[in-house]
Amino acid sequence: MIDATAIRALTQRDGRRAVLAILRDWVGIFAAIAVARWADSIPVTVAALWIIGAFQYALGDALLHEGAHGNLFADKKLNERLDVVYGLPFLRTMEAYKTEHLRHHGQLGKAGDYLLADYHRFGLDRPHNVLWIWVLRPLTGWPAWYYLRQLGGLSRKSAARLAVVWGIALLAALATGGLGPFLLYWVLPLLWCRYAFLYWSEIADHHNTLRGPRTRLHPVLNWFQHNRGYHAAHHRFPAVPWFNLPAAHAELDQVEPADLSANPLQTWRHLRRVSDPVSLAG
Repeated sequence: MIDATAIRALTQRDGRRAVLAILRDWVGIFAAIAVARWADSIPVTVAALWIIGAFQYALGDALLHEGAHGNLFADKKLNERLDVVYGLPFLRTMEAYKTEHLRHHGQLGKAGDYLLADYHRFGLDRPHNVLWIWVLRPLTGWPAWYYLRQLGGLSRKSAARLAVVWGIALLAALATGGLGPFLLYWVLPLLWCRYAFLYWSEIADHHNTLRGPRTRLHPVLNWFQHNRGYHAAHHRFPAVPWFNLPAAHAELDQVEPADLSANPLQTWRHLRRVSDPVSLAG
């Protein structure tokens, strides 16, 4: 039985942890850029691009997600205003993301859940080649094409904020002669790698599950993605911040063993098993 008092204690926000998490990811990005420039090697640069993309996902998706739930700072307005740090540089606004994501929580597996439409467009609701959809397609850059089209649905306010931030960044790159590095170390990993991580996460979080969310326990995944793998605990207790999700997971009294994954190989096996191909709500 779930201990309501214990869960309530886990919902306490910690602004210091939020600041450290944000700084960790930005430092990770600039450290990867520094190593790539120092090594001046194609293999090292490619590896650095994927590390940069992983930290871009951590900021522009995992932490933006926490902010959408008000889980970063006790001041809810601060969670929204700081999307200039963990949203706008990644072509996200809190306004747009929060509207879509909270609808996903309220309509999980129903007609209002955007993931149903995504899974249909990915081809997951009909016979498909899992190797192509899960591994090869994201490496082609297809997810960037898919997700960038959604920018056309932004409100004027969101579109204007993105235009200002990206306009300033481009002008600064041009003025300092840094357009090439900006495109190589920011835009390329954003479009190629970060969107691939987003695509993989969207599929792994819910596709082919028995009870809705899938819990992925791999420590490296959860370090990079701020415990995003504890997805069942998050859906059950969305007010629990990322750093307490492992403890919230331990409180779950109805964990579906078939929806627990210890590593990417096990997730791969889940995706390939024969069951309802678009089951979200269980």
